[in-house]
Amino acid sequence: MEDHVSALGHPHYACLYAWLSGSFARELSDVQIAELTSPELTAWLAILEPLPELTAPVTRFRQTVTALQRRPDAQLELAADFAGLFLMTEKSAALPYSSCYQLASTRFKQEPSTQMKALLAQSGMVVESSFGEPEDHLALVVELLSHLNFALTEAGDERRELLELRSEALIHCLSWLPEFNQRCLSYDKFGFYAALSGLLLALMRLDAGMPMP
Repeated sequence: MEDHVSALGHPHYACLYAWLSGSFARELSDVQIAELTSPELTAWLAILEPLPELTAPVTRFRQTVTALQRRPDAQLELAADFAGLFLMTEKSAALPYSSCYQLASTRFKQEPSTQMKALLAQSGMVVESSFGEPEDHLALVVELLSHLNFALTEAGDERRELLELRSEALIHCLSWLPEFNQRCLSYDKFGFYAALSGLLLALMRLDAGMPMP
């Protein structure tokens, strides 16, 4: 996963990952839901949609946002979707922890968290204690990618090290994100988080220079 030529640069990925990390970290507020139709996000989606790898995921996301605007009690209903998908038991959920996919048991194991602790330490990223989730939570991996891409916009001698850390973080997440996305597709009846995870997966594959399946 070298620093390949892409239609998107490090500043684009940094901003997009920051937004996506916040969207998976906790239930969306009324303000965050309103921002889904803001001129700023509309402009971002307009940048992404022409890219062949992102056209379908962006279209699906736009459709779910449109449906969300017509949904009664949208914030409460979306919060219930979040809880049902990400906070319940594994049988009918898409738990956002790499340890639930890389290992046979659904219990949180040490290895994925240890890997992420090492990546976070090497990158110099500090996790807020108020977040209260294990290091292998999806939101933290995505936030790390945002942090590394921001750093790469101004990198000098440390550029090679940052690219290696970014590659490790992408490999870590892409090893389990496809299954996570599939579970979102299976269990998210309304479809907002399924569309969001599909957009994240496509964006990461583009960032990693991987061909689309």
